[in-house]
Amino acid sequence: MALVLATLATSAAAASTDYLAALKPYQAGSAVSGTIRVWGNPYIPGLVQDWEDGFRRAQPGVTFETRLKGTEAAMAGLYGGIADVVLIGREPYAPELQAYQEWFGYPPAGVKITSGSYATQHKTFALMVYVNKDNPLAGMTLAQLDAIFSAERRRGAPAALREWGQLGLGGAWTHRPIRVYGYNFDTGMAGFFRLTVMKDSPRWNPELKDFDNGHTASGDVINAGTYILDAVAHDPNGIGFANVLFENAGVRKIALADEAGTTMVEPTQDNAWRRAWPLTRYSTAFVNRPPGQPVDPKVAEFLRYILSRDGMAAVVRDQAFLPLNADAIRAELGKIE
Repeated sequence: MALVLATLATSAAAASTDYLAALKPYQAGSAVSGTIRVWGNPYIPGLVQDWEDGFRRAQPGVTFETRLKGTEAAMAGLYGGIADVVLIGREPYAPELQAYQEWFGYPPAGVKITSGSYATQHKTFALMVYVNKDNPLAGMTLAQLDAIFSAERRRGAPAALREWGQLGLGGAWTHRPIRVYGYNFDTGMAGFFRLTVMKDSPRWNPELKDFDNGHTASGDVINAGTYILDAVAHDPNGIGFANVLFENAGVRKIALADEAGTTMVEPTQDNAWRRAWPLTRYSTAFVNRPPGQPVDPKVAEFLRYILSRDGMAAVVRDQAFLPLNADAIRAELGKIE
């Protein structure tokens, strides 16, 4: 398979980006009152408090009961009838959705409320693809990435990619093996990669070396991304997925294209905000919405607030997640109209 030739996308520096310029301020569709019970992600108490304070100023008849005990408990609060909005700090797991579906007979309604972070721990950070610093590869398509990491190739690649020459590298690289590194299969990072790149195939390349978190002598967590990129740095034939937080001098990020003939995109913060970088994640709010029925009015108004300029301004102040852009917000508002 020949290396895809495409124009590298360029972007403005993240510091110069006005994330809020195209967004509309919150305007109440109606006055609402009552208590909104919020469960979920324990890593965003400041952001949730900012959203709630701002919404109460616009809707003084609303109060909140907030229990951010963990993403793992969030969906249970929703199908147990003791939460109105649950905030998930990663992609939902299939068993969580299945349990809800079995209880109610229909799936939960998910509304994306932020983009994941670009490079902030515990804030649903984007993933980047790395090769060894001596590898001359500029980039690849998602189908090629799938053919490297997957054994099933749901993106349609005609053959597994197991040598660098199959990606267009010549000379000494022609028959060098591609060695793959990544997160442990049970982590949210591996789950997102599997869902996004491998189209949810459970069949990984059997040669993949996966890593889990470690700990320092004092008990601090060492993110598995550190081990992944250390392995790639020490393996000239290596490729792995991790985040810029864990970069070292021995590795190099590569660009990705959605498909052959399309523009290759560099993994920058600006491209993540624009949703051009394909491995940017979301955080999501789930609510109970029976088919054909409207969202509870007070919950709908709270979600509209989050998806407004005011709500995204809170995301910018929090300095962890990336705010949604105007196109993404329009799509999400359509889910609660």
